[in-house]
Amino acid sequence: MKKPSQPRYPRSQWIPDGVYVVRYRSPVDQSGGVVTLRNGRATGGDSSYYYDGYLEDGPNGPLARMLFVRHRPGSVSVVGDVEHFTVIFDGRVDGELFHLEGVLPEAPGLKLTAVMSRLPVEFED
Repeated sequence: MKKPSQPRYPRSQWIPDGVYVVRYRSPVDQSGGVVTLRNGRATGGDSSYYYDGYLEDGPNGPLARMLFVRHRPGSVSVVGDVEHFTVIFDGRVDGELFHLEGVLPEAPGLKLTAVMSRLPVEFED
């Protein structure tokens, strides 16, 4: 069996690979979901949106770019009634918690915060 190629994004020194519960908050609403980080890739979702993006190391903490796409018609996201949106996050580590502050290129005045905590799930290589 051929070994997989090198990951597209390097693993983060700030946030280890794993499965995370994430809580989102914006001036519009608050919500939560689950995100899996593996080899720099971030995927996940909730009952209304799926998430896809990547994580990389910034000079002072983690950086992420995430796309949120509605999969349940009629549902409303933490940022309002939109089909999809992108968030660029800048983060910091606080012990076992990872705090991310995000901006939406589509709505620069709207801020989104996220707090991630790791679940006790291990990956096999």
